[in-house]
Amino acid sequence: MLELKDASLTIDGRQLFSRLSLMAMNGQVTCITGGRGTGKTALLQVMLGLLPLDEGLVSVDGELLTPLSAPVFRRMIAYVPQRREVMISQPDVDTEGLETVWWPHQGRRYQLAPIDDHLNVAPMATKPIIIVDDPEPSMLGTLKKLSDSGHVVVVATEQEEYLNISDKIITLGKNEHHVY
Repeated sequence: MLELKDASLTIDGRQLFSRLSLMAMNGQVTCITGGRGTGKTALLQVMLGLLPLDEGLVSVDGELLTPLSAPVFRRMIAYVPQRREVMISQPDVDTEGLETVWWPHQGRRYQLAPIDDHLNVAPMATKPIIIVDDPEPSMLGTLKKLSDSGHVVVVATEQEEYLNISDKIITLGKNEHHVY
């Protein structure tokens, strides 16, 4: 289980969300949605322990995620970044423990296993938490199967297909959020 409690985040003077609470449960797909620039990717980075909250907390299976514990918790997570995202090393961000699954044409920074022209989903099945930012429609079946087999699956997307299979939907937008 991945939980946020009373989470608030401001970036560059702009509040993305305030007092957001959610529980992403084992065996469920939790979808984070909202328009462009509403903080979907930032929320995933908070869940990965890459962005600190202004207020609130993040926990994994009831254990608090802190700067010291983040590398340990990241080893429990398979992360698939946006397909157009290029991860650039930032000296002030500690990414220890972060392992991602990539497509090879994007460039790579972290990788769980050698991959070919398709997403290598085998490493994802070894992690209890799957976090995916703006997934390809072709991943829908795989992510649903992982969820059905007991994984926590968190997806940030605006794609209707993903909203339709989600057990929980969090909509971000203009300093507010809604949990369904």
